[in-house]
Amino acid sequence: MDRARDGGGPTLIECLSYRLGPHSSSDDPSRYRDEREVERWRQRDPLPLYRRYLERRGIWNDEAEANLEKEMGDAITDAVREGETHPPPPIETLFTDVYFDMPPHLEEQLEDLRSFRRR
Repeated sequence: MDRARDGGGPTLIECLSYRLGPHSSSDDPSRYRDEREVERWRQRDPLPLYRRYLERRGIWNDEAEANLEKEMGDAITDAVREGETHPPPPIETLFTDVYFDMPPHLEEQLEDLRSFRRR
């Protein structure tokens, strides 16, 4: 942080935060987390805290947020449309695009997939 504050140029600052939501749409965090714990962390959620800070400084408001949401929504829509013009990638990329050195158990699964597709 000192480097960034001292004008040392772009600086990556890694921050850890609490995951408020589920891991996925099939996850139910209420099975393993107490709602009081979640609520304590919700009060410390950095996004609303930072938004309030920006609003107090006159840097952010509802209009700016609406404009950004529209701009991002349009960009996502354009990217999806562009992506849909291309054929899907080969199924093997489920394996080959993940690891530089594929673990043996996945090499075996990839070979099983290839064998299955040849049949």
